[in-house]
Amino acid sequence: QDDEIYNFLLLSPPPAFQDNLKSLGLFTDEENNFNLDEYQTSVRNGLLPDTTQNLIVVWENYLRTYLADRKLQNVYNNTISISDYEVKDDYILNNVEYTLNILNIKSNSIEDELINVSDEEIALQYDEDKESKYKQDESITLQFKLWKNINSTDIDSLDIIDMQDSLLQLSIDFASEAQLSTFAEALEIFEETVTDTINVTENFTNNSGIPFQMGVVRQAVRFAFDNSIGSTSDSYQTDNGLAVFNIVSKNKGTYTDLDEVKNSIERTLKREKKIDHALNTLSNVDLSSDWENISKNKTIEYLTDISSTLGGSFKTVGKNNLLIKELKNMEVGDISNIISSRSNVFVVKLIAKDSFDVSEYSAVKDSLKIAITTKSKNQIFNQWMSSEKDKIEIKDLRSKIF
Repeated sequence: QDDEIYNFLLLSPPPAFQDNLKSLGLFTDEENNFNLDEYQTSVRNGLLPDTTQNLIVVWENYLRTYLADRKLQNVYNNTISISDYEVKDDYILNNVEYTLNILNIKSNSIEDELINVSDEEIALQYDEDKESKYKQDESITLQFKLWKNINSTDIDSLDIIDMQDSLLQLSIDFASEAQLSTFAEALEIFEETVTDTINVTENFTNNSGIPFQMGVVRQAVRFAFDNSIGSTSDSYQTDNGLAVFNIVSKNKGTYTDLDEVKNSIERTLKREKKIDHALNTLSNVDLSSDWENISKNKTIEYLTDISSTLGGSFKTVGKNNLLIKELKNMEVGDISNIISSRSNVFVVKLIAKDSFDVSEYSAVKDSLKIAITTKSKNQIFNQWMSSEKDKIEIKDLRSKIF
């Protein structure tokens, strides 16, 4: 509402707004600090100078959106309610220590000879990932001539400016000649050679194919996709010099050949099969028997007296949500189900755990609840925004414009 904007600018004028007023020579003290009292008195009495009118309009338009966004965020933040159960659970997660014995198989310790990946499996995986991983966008082959910036500590700065201006004129003359005749003829006339040949794509990934030393040169990409084969661009300023581009060919979208990615797919499938192999190995072990004897299997390592809180990280197996879930429901002496992660397959035996200290928990409960509430308030709005974005179909049209 208008009065909300008025009150915001009156009672808590943003620092940027204060700087804007100071730049107009208004409401400053002897030390050039913003004089809040003088400003508020002028506003309340309707005595703001006419020179502030345009500034006020700009800020009113901005604050109409900003304050609405902030109000929405505050509404979501204030929906947070933290129960006593959640506070207690957080306390246990970070203060109660568990001690485990662990039988673990590191997947990378399984020998490759034990894992077989057929050509048929590789081909099936390639077909499954073809669209998402191996599709190559339509591209344009460009050749270009680059005149590098003059950077030398041995040359006077004024001379460098003159030399850079000469290069600019040279690149403009070269582009004009290439546009009138051909790029090849311009190279011959100016006794130059092609600096490089590149393939550019219309998307915004990996600098669109433009060499990273040249920086983001979207006008070159736009030129490539908006003109015909043989066309030559104007002279474009890049991060490392002046460049003129020429379109050599247009390449249809295709897919990376299977032979180029076969080894990568095979490694991925082997890694997955090693996890399966480790799961199968532990599944066939009698976990009620002596774990010292079980560890005589060279692929199984036996770790003893490994301690951490649930919110921490256990040596070798790290932090694992499935492990946390298992331990919450285990008593001393219990053995967990088999758990797998990216690089480990393991089972744990609970050897000991700290008792819940009621008096210590009672002493920190209130402050802990405030901390958890504050943390949750800072997250809930962004979580809601993310969930709303997930529902939206987003079309990236930047490449069609820039």
